[in-house]
Amino acid sequence: MTAKVVLVGLAILLGLSQYQLWFGTGSISELQRLTDELQKQESENQRLMSRNDELVSEINALKTDPEAIEELLRSRFGYVKEGETFVRLLPKGELPSE
Repeated sequence: MTAKVVLVGLAILLGLSQYQLWFGTGSISELQRLTDELQKQESENQRLMSRNDELVSEINALKTDPEAIEELLRSRFGYVKEGETFVRLLPKGELPSE
């Protein structure tokens, strides 16, 4: 009788530890989910670091290169020099929104 009680107790402990391994806190599925989340975050961090590097390069160019300032003004703000004529070509059938 005592051996059966010990075996049943051990079986229950084994079942509980397996439950913890597969479904509890720190389980294999949670570890996989956290690993996937970490990979996504690392990818996003890499994208943002690349974007930051681009912005730093653009800032440095704007601080030192007058042509970079002119290009920014022309592309983003429609800057036109004195004596130039601004021409905007639209695809056939498209009307300006202004």
